[in-house]
Amino acid sequence: MKTSKIKTALCVIAAAIAGVSGLLSVKWVRETEPTIPVHSETVTAEEKPPEFDYEGLSKSLSLICSKDISVDILKNFSDEELTALSNASKDGFLTNEEWHESIGYTLNALTDVFGTKESVDMGNNGRDSFVLGFTGDINFTYSGYVMTHARTMPGSVLDCIDETFQNEMKSADIMLVNNEFPYSDRGEPQPDKKFTFRSEPENVKYLADMGVDIVSLANNHAYDYGHDAFIDTMAILDEAGIARVGAGMNAEEASAPATFVINGYKVAYLACCGVESPIKTPVAGEDSEGIMGSYDGGEAMVTAIKAAKEYCDYVIVYPHWGYENTTELTAAQKANGKKYIDAGADAVIGDHSHILQGMEFYNGKPIIYSMGNFWFNTRNQPTIMLKLEIGRGGEMTTTIIPGMQENSETHYMEDGAEQRWLYDSIVSWSPVNSITIDDNGIVTPKYNSETELSQP
Repeated sequence: MKTSKIKTALCVIAAAIAGVSGLLSVKWVRETEPTIPVHSETVTAEEKPPEFDYEGLSKSLSLICSKDISVDILKNFSDEELTALSNASKDGFLTNEEWHESIGYTLNALTDVFGTKESVDMGNNGRDSFVLGFTGDINFTYSGYVMTHARTMPGSVLDCIDETFQNEMKSADIMLVNNEFPYSDRGEPQPDKKFTFRSEPENVKYLADMGVDIVSLANNHAYDYGHDAFIDTMAILDEAGIARVGAGMNAEEASAPATFVINGYKVAYLACCGVESPIKTPVAGEDSEGIMGSYDGGEAMVTAIKAAKEYCDYVIVYPHWGYENTTELTAAQKANGKKYIDAGADAVIGDHSHILQGMEFYNGKPIIYSMGNFWFNTRNQPTIMLKLEIGRGGEMTTTIIPGMQENSETHYMEDGAEQRWLYDSIVSWSPVNSITIDDNGIVTPKYNSETELSQP
C-alpha cells in the first residue's frame, strides 16, 4: 500500500515536471521562431513588380515605324519613359515630338545614337533649345590677305577675331564656316585661275580653337591646287575631327549630308556650289573626286534634300551661289532657295558674294542669300554671324550677331546706331516687304497676314 502511494506520488511529480518543461519549451520556441499567422489573408509578403515587356514593345514599335527598334535599344531607357512611349503609341502612330517627349529622342536620333552611330553625337546642352551657328568665308592662305596680319600677332588668327565672336562661336551647339581654300603642302595652282588659295596643314587647328564643328568645301577654291591638295584637305579635316560637307572622292560622298545629334534631334547639313566654271573646280562624278555642284538648276540638291529628310529631323542647305560684290540676287538664287525649301530644307544659308546680301522667309523658313566674308581679305566691310535657335516642336529663331571686318580683324559691332544701320541695310537688300530686324538682331518675316508668303 505504501509502495503504491509512493508510485502514485512519483507519477504526479513527473507529470508536473513534464508540464513545466513543456511550457518552457513552448515559450522558448515562440521566442526564437517567427509567429506563423493563423489566417492566410493577413499575409503581407513583398510583391515584386512584373518585368517590363521589352519584347512586346519592341515588336509594336518596329511595326509602327517600319524600323528595327530592338530590345537592346529600349533597355537604354527607364520603365517610366517606355511606359510613356507605349501609351503614346496606342493609336498606332507616333509623331517625332511624341518620341521626343517620351524618351528624349526623336525616332531619327534614336536609331542613330543607339543603332547606326553615323552622326556626331553632341549630347544634350541642358536647355529646351539648341543653336546652329554660321559665318561666311574664312581664309588661312599662306601669304597675303588676312594671314599676313595674323602672323604679326602673338596669338595669330585668334588675335584677329574678337572675344565676343569667339564666345558666340564656341557657345553655338554646332558651328559651320565656309572653308574657302585647301589645306596642303602639295599641288600646283590651277592654270588660268586669277585667285588661288592654299593653307599650311597645321592651320586647321584654328578651326577647333574658334569653336568650329563643320566646314563647307562646296566652293570655287576647294580645288585651287589640284588633286593632291584636294584629297589632303579632306584627310586633314577628318584627322582634326572637323566634319566636312559638299565634297568627296565621288558623287555619292560629295552629295552626302554631314549629320549631328543634339538634344535628341538629328540635324543634316548639305552644301553645293554653282559658281565659276566646273572645269576649274570639278564636280564629283560617279568615280571621280570633286565638289557637289548645282549647275543642273539645283536638281541634284533637291534629290539630296529629299533623301536626307527621310531620316533627319532638320536639313540645312549651304549653297555657294550668286555674283560677287553685289547685293543684287540672281534668278537662280531666288528660284533655288525656294526649291530647296519645297524639297524639305529647314533653312538655306548662302555664300560666295564676299559681301552681305539680303534675306527672306519662304513658307516660314529663312533664306539667307549671302553671309559674305567673315575673316577673309583686307577689305573693310560689315559682317555677321547667324544663329538659328531651334526649340521643341521646331520653333526657330533667326538672330544676327553684327560685326565689322576691318584692318584684317573681325570685331563685334557694339555701337547701337551702327547696328541699326546694318540691320536696315540688310532689310533694304532683301526682296521687297520680306523681313524685319529688331534692335536685338532678331529677323522675322514681314507678312501682311499669317498665310501670305514673302514676295518673290
